[in-house]
Amino acid sequence: MSKSRIALVTGGGRGIGAAICKKLASDGYFVYLNCRQVNNQVLELADEIKSAGGRCRIIEFDVTNRSEILQALQNGFTHSRLDALINNAGVLKDNLIYQIEAEDWNNIIQTNFFGALYVFRFLEDKLLNADRARVVSIASISGMRPRKGQLPYAVSKAMLIEWTKRMSTHSGFESARFFAVSPGPVTTRLIMNTPWYKDRKSAQRIPLGRYAEANEIASLVSYLLTDTCCIKNGSNIVIDGGFMQTAKE
Repeated sequence: MSKSRIALVTGGGRGIGAAICKKLASDGYFVYLNCRQVNNQVLELADEIKSAGGRCRIIEFDVTNRSEILQALQNGFTHSRLDALINNAGVLKDNLIYQIEAEDWNNIIQTNFFGALYVFRFLEDKLLNADRARVVSIASISGMRPRKGQLPYAVSKAMLIEWTKRMSTHSGFESARFFAVSPGPVTTRLIMNTPWYKDRKSAQRIPLGRYAEANEIASLVSYLLTDTCCIKNGSNIVIDGGFMQTAKE
């Protein structure tokens, strides 16, 4: 196998995940592009990465299904180590707290938090085989200041942020570094489907004057994986254009 660094990106088929896959491939990583189900969009993304000179392999599994994760990794992950795990897979379903069904709570928490935990646990040995493993979890400013109608999403992201902090002091991972990245509004399909994105005044609430782009999040993730990164282990990095400073509670 190549001595280049190895990365796995969950939810890598679109949005922020797709941008991260493309960026890491351009950085020279061999990228395992995870998706829940292979479709034309995922195949086109993989072709785009390869056409640009990058290397990637699609690895199909649902992050909430432990047996599916294990089988996919046993059959499709052929490297002995993993240098970077990017926990990006996530779901969002807005609703008022008294209207949120238990099934929705379970789906959001299972995907956004436990999905990350399951994948990490199954890849723990491969991360330990790397000399400088990095685990970056895509959280959200909602995990710090929840928006109305986003309670399950906010709770799941808060859990991810706290898990990152605690893992940075874990006695078994002294050589690894853990980071959470908390974007504000980003122009992805997940966000563009929300009611508040369609409000013409929504961008005016951001001091930067616009939503972030997925490739900006990817560039931050790329930096966190470098040897020169000077951000404290366990940190949660907010990238929101100043939105949290002006948003109402």
